[in-house]
Amino acid sequence: MAGRDPALAKVLQAHGPPPLLRRPASLGTLVQIILEQQVSVESAKATYLRFREACGTPIRPDAIVRLDVPGLRQLGFSRQKARYTLALAHDCLEKRFRIQSLSRMNDEAVREQIVARLGLGHWSADVFLMTALLRPDVLPVGDLGLIKGIEEIDQTEYATPQAVIERARSWRPLRSIATRMVWQWYVHGRGRDIF
Repeated sequence: MAGRDPALAKVLQAHGPPPLLRRPASLGTLVQIILEQQVSVESAKATYLRFREACGTPIRPDAIVRLDVPGLRQLGFSRQKARYTLALAHDCLEKRFRIQSLSRMNDEAVREQIVARLGLGHWSADVFLMTALLRPDVLPVGDLGLIKGIEEIDQTEYATPQAVIERARSWRPLRSIATRMVWQWYVHGRGRDIF
């Protein structure tokens, strides 16, 4: 990647290879992704740790249903994220959504399955594809860290998702790795750890 893109070469020189960011392909990971929507990673992590302690591991849908919205709210979930998490648990219990089957699907089929769930959109699907299924060519154009990071690295503005897609064309077929490099740049610039 760095050999094809001088901006990524700068990231590699400054920070070394990006971390893998591997998560299990599980219900718990999807709940963690719900919690990470539009909040800091640190805040989401604190809530997720309380949630995991309340549910036990592995996180099972029946444990979430027992907590219900009030229990999730007590753990720090917003009302909306509690609703999304409970709906996801019901989808799993009622076999409308089978997380274990996602690894056998292509990227587009995985996206379709995930975005069909309440509160899970393309960003959530992309993060799951990258971190839980380790798909190599995912570009989460809705990710603020990716957009702000590449704008900082390139010292230019990318006003539309299409502009980001065009910018990342040379990263194919390893856009997931390039994205992790940009995230690495972005979080280090703010004195934080990546995930």
